[in-house]
Amino acid sequence: MIVNPKQTTLAYRCPACGGVVKSFVEIFSLSGNLFRLKCDCGGSYMTVEKTDDKKLRLTLPCLVCSYPHSYVISNSVFFDSDIFIVGCNLSGIDLCFIGKEDQVDEAVRISNEEILAMLGDVDISKLHTQEKEHHALSDPQVLDIVRFVINELNDEGNIHCNCKDKGQICCDIYDEYVIVKCEKCGAKAQVDITSTSRAMDFLEADSLTLK
Repeated sequence: MIVNPKQTTLAYRCPACGGVVKSFVEIFSLSGNLFRLKCDCGGSYMTVEKTDDKKLRLTLPCLVCSYPHSYVISNSVFFDSDIFIVGCNLSGIDLCFIGKEDQVDEAVRISNEEILAMLGDVDISKLHTQEKEHHALSDPQVLDIVRFVINELNDEGNIHCNCKDKGQICCDIYDEYVIVKCEKCGAKAQVDITSTSRAMDFLEADSLTLK
């Protein structure tokens, strides 16, 4: 008896050209540790990598963010879903589509319409370039550490500003630093993100005072 191997359709958006890259993926394609899907324009690629606990890590380029996003999903989600969509948490834009070919094609069509409605006349391929010019990060891990600490301090009430009650804390991200500020009183503090060691030093912070 011939057993048909499990397969799925995988597609992602290329931030370099704005196109959608699509391929069939069989379970045997993942017999190694890494599967790479690259855009014909040469400007981007996504990877599917096996984790130690037998799940799959997707690493995706983003239309908006200047750094890739990483997601871990199960084999069953990857190969058995009719349609599974992964998006950018910051912008809400759909980045990756997994599932049956007809449903992937339909999801891509709907997503295209939503993006066009949202952007108007803006060229999709220019989004990533514009974001990179203003928010390029040499090491996304540094930003992850800083974000984690800021969220922890804020949740614990250890970010202090000029407000008598709890402030409204937000962050602005730049090439070499993050500005933590209160939208109510305008107090600010700058956090260096030029290196992992500086971010790890910030990990030891018990509080943050905005001035």
